[in-house]
Amino acid sequence: MLELNYSNQKEKMKRNLLKTKPVAKFFYKGSHSHPVRRTVLLDTVTSTHIGGYEIRCGNETFSLQDAPYRSYSRNKIAKSGDYCRIKRTRKYKNLSDSHTTLERMELVDVINNS
Repeated sequence: MLELNYSNQKEKMKRNLLKTKPVAKFFYKGSHSHPVRRTVLLDTVTSTHIGGYEIRCGNETFSLQDAPYRSYSRNKIAKSGDYCRIKRTRKYKNLSDSHTTLERMELVDVINNS
């Protein structure tokens, strides 16, 4: 597993990132009026939740040292047909409305495509 070490002023935390496809990109509905794009470095994946360090929320990006740790319910991850702006994007245009927006990626791919 990849180890993530960083020091906070109050405490030192150590998390193990997932070894395969540790990055997740998705639109998350939550309590917003519309789904918001999220990018997360994952360390926990279950059948109902995913958890990790949020490095992007909408247009706001965080450095790894400042990234908040969040847990997301899988049933609140938006589907491609949930919001018209998602459906109009080239990436989700030809997918069925019930297809999830959750996309797991390798860390190297995210760095190369940024």
